[in-house]
Amino acid sequence: MPTSSNKLRARLLRSAIPAVLLGSVAMAGTAHAQVETITVTAQKTAQDIQRVPIAVTAFTAASLQARGITDVANLSNSTPNVTFDAGVPFGGSGTVLAAYIRGIGQNDFAFNQDPGVGVYLDGVYLARSVGANTDLLDIERIEILKGPQGTLFGRNTIGGAISIVTRDPGDEFSYKLDVTGGTYNRLDVRGTADLPITDRLSTSVSFSTKHRDGYLDRIPFPTSGPLFDAAAAAAGLYTPAGAFAPFHLGAGDCVGVVACTTIVDPTRAAIQAGYDSHDEEGGENQWNVRGKAVWDMSDALKFTVAADYTHVDSQGQAMKPLHIDPNYIPPGAPGPSTTLGSVYNTCIADPAAFLAFLATIPGVPRFPIICGPRGTPGSVFAPDGAAFALQAGGTLLGVNYDGDPTNNRLAYGPWFETADRDKSYSTGPSFDRLKQYGISGTIDWDVNDAHIKAITAYRALHWTVGMDGDGSPLNIHELSFDMAQHEFSQELQLTGRAFDDRLSYVFGAYYFYEAGHLHDFVTFPGLSLMVDGNNLLSTTAWAGYFHLNYLVADNFSITVGGRYTDESKDFEGFQSDPNALIYKIVPATIDIGPPVGVIPLNCWSTVGDPITDACRIALGFPDPSDPLRFFPPGTNSQGYTNFSPRFGIEYQASDDMMLYASYSEGFKSGSWTTRLSNPLPVAPTFGPEKAKSYEVGLKSEFMDNRVRLNLAGFYTKYDGIQLNFQVGVSPTLQNAGDAIIWGAEAELSAFLSDNFVVNAAVGFADAEYDSVTPGAGSNGVLITTATALPKTPEWKVNISPQYTHEMGDSGDLVLNLDYTYTSKLFNDTQNTAELARPATSVLNGSVTFKAPGGNWDFVVGGTNLTDERYVLTGVNQGGIQLIYGSYNRPREWFATVRIRS
Repeated sequence: MPTSSNKLRARLLRSAIPAVLLGSVAMAGTAHAQVETITVTAQKTAQDIQRVPIAVTAFTAASLQARGITDVANLSNSTPNVTFDAGVPFGGSGTVLAAYIRGIGQNDFAFNQDPGVGVYLDGVYLARSVGANTDLLDIERIEILKGPQGTLFGRNTIGGAISIVTRDPGDEFSYKLDVTGGTYNRLDVRGTADLPITDRLSTSVSFSTKHRDGYLDRIPFPTSGPLFDAAAAAAGLYTPAGAFAPFHLGAGDCVGVVACTTIVDPTRAAIQAGYDSHDEEGGENQWNVRGKAVWDMSDALKFTVAADYTHVDSQGQAMKPLHIDPNYIPPGAPGPSTTLGSVYNTCIADPAAFLAFLATIPGVPRFPIICGPRGTPGSVFAPDGAAFALQAGGTLLGVNYDGDPTNNRLAYGPWFETADRDKSYSTGPSFDRLKQYGISGTIDWDVNDAHIKAITAYRALHWTVGMDGDGSPLNIHELSFDMAQHEFSQELQLTGRAFDDRLSYVFGAYYFYEAGHLHDFVTFPGLSLMVDGNNLLSTTAWAGYFHLNYLVADNFSITVGGRYTDESKDFEGFQSDPNALIYKIVPATIDIGPPVGVIPLNCWSTVGDPITDACRIALGFPDPSDPLRFFPPGTNSQGYTNFSPRFGIEYQASDDMMLYASYSEGFKSGSWTTRLSNPLPVAPTFGPEKAKSYEVGLKSEFMDNRVRLNLAGFYTKYDGIQLNFQVGVSPTLQNAGDAIIWGAEAELSAFLSDNFVVNAAVGFADAEYDSVTPGAGSNGVLITTATALPKTPEWKVNISPQYTHEMGDSGDLVLNLDYTYTSKLFNDTQNTAELARPATSVLNGSVTFKAPGGNWDFVVGGTNLTDERYVLTGVNQGGIQLIYGSYNRPREWFATVRIRS
């Protein structure tokens, strides 16, 4: 529940912001400067943003520089009803973008799920959220379009679109170079040069490098004292040797035993997408390059080629445990706890004889088998004809009781939580590697009164990432992923005007193909469960669209548009568990019901026993040739068709004021849930999302264009919401239900004087479930109509004043502040309290000295000046009863030198 101080702060903001806006308007009467005219292509043709009947927030290169924005996620604070986060749950990478607009988006990197907010680079769609938090290198402008943009942009813009437009090279030689240093040994270098070849052929080359140390320190786990205090011991968390303590700690819990932390599990790298580790997390190390060539072949024909490449080799995203409780028993579940964390503790901390006794109790897991030998793929199971057999390896079976202190292991529990949000006991993998490139060719051809544009593009990426989610020196929850993807797209556009310029039209055709794989490598406590999941996916989509605007009267027009999409998807899943945990935990017999009744399984009783086909069939493993594979063999296919219409009316009340109303629809196709930890006879699917949205708006400029005020209100019916639900250890995608989202936003730019401009924005959104899918939930916690949609704050307020102090021949001094208030939001589907983001107030600021002549600048500034800390993203891993997450960056300082020709 919000505190009274938070309520008071919210009330003050709600009352203060309108006063600031009105005050700005009133004072602007004495000014002479005018707000900047911004030309956008939100409707595929160049238009003044004030004439576009869509809620669009646009940033020019100058405004990006003033706010210190260098990647897409940084745009979040400055845009109402938008949440852009650098990172997603268990993604381990700041290159992944979690983008939400008006409550609709995606909080995952999975290949099987499409983003809900489309990202476009010079008109080319970036299909994956991996790499979408791109470096904003040599940008002309960025347009954030709110609400479904299915007509002109495509099927996966159900929440909106982010259009990044890079700068065309100039016709004269010029250059720019920025060097930035700052906190955590930050060193960024950015540069661009225009290199004209002839009067008709111009080129440019841009580059950037980023380096910064991590802000979360990995520290050694203390072993000089007990793991618990006296109160914890009195509560029974320690038990005498031999006592009946199933699923809890035994006496051999490594209290004060230094050797516990020196054990290195030889199977730690059993299944991984690669390996690297660091003493810190959250650092950056990347470089980017972009080239562009524009050839004006004639006055009517232009050809543009652009290419870009990104190379990332960084530390993993800063992650740490927020809550650990392996003995937790979910409400309504029978005790004792059977989470994998508690099973691991039982395996190491109870004597072998006691574990053998547990195996005789009906319904209790077969601990001598579960806690027995461990190994790596190729040694856990070795092919023996059509059968697989358990091989000998290391063991967890009562190691803390075997009399050998050198192999003792720490139990897993809350003692691995740290009070300092920037400290962790992790020792496992931490790396983020991305290679991403793209090339595109664009033809612009004026034919009589029409314009033809053709965009051909190819893009590819290879991404590997690893992270230690458990925050301990143990292998409890270590994750790594390998994704390779390539895409090809072709778009044709015909734009123009007809009927004495009363009709403006856009017709288009679009083809898209992508394919690749996502290979999951996830290990759980002591390698008891090892998820080895390679998934192959491909998508082919065709579309045709039109957008017509007809001027019925000189100041009144109507808009009609639509897009038809035909999409097909293919998938084959190879997910498996090389340690065969399911085979191990089953009892010796199973009751399959009448008329057969109880039958013996006898999967095995000791090392070397083969997995019989009868056992495979009884447990539901679908592939006769691979008894460990969860998915049935063969390619799965889905197909979707959709028509997304748009209707609108626009009234130009004056040259400086437009009112509009619109209706639009958006669509995002369904797919498969690819992360399995149990066998299924068919690959599970989830259905498509659809949105129907109504919007009314006002765009205005007044006081001789010294003030710009844009308002919008919206109402969206959002059906079939695709969300991530934790089922056991598996994050699965399901249709959560339907929601109603409504709200409003205001954006204002006002010159209070020639030298003082204020930009302000206010967004309000009310997002509530209208209905929920029966059974939708995570680990026994069902969502209800009272559950909040993720990443959707009720309020967001931004104020960005800029004051320029002119010093004549001595240059100019520019002061920038950027303040953002965001009300409470939830980072995950089930509204986990530990992952909730409280109401935040974030302040950035800078002071810039502009030298006379304009050839160089010097900037000093800071981000998150009040050191506001909150959870950016995280996971409630119910299969271990572990909640872990990533905090935002702390307060940082920087200094920048800019030079230009």
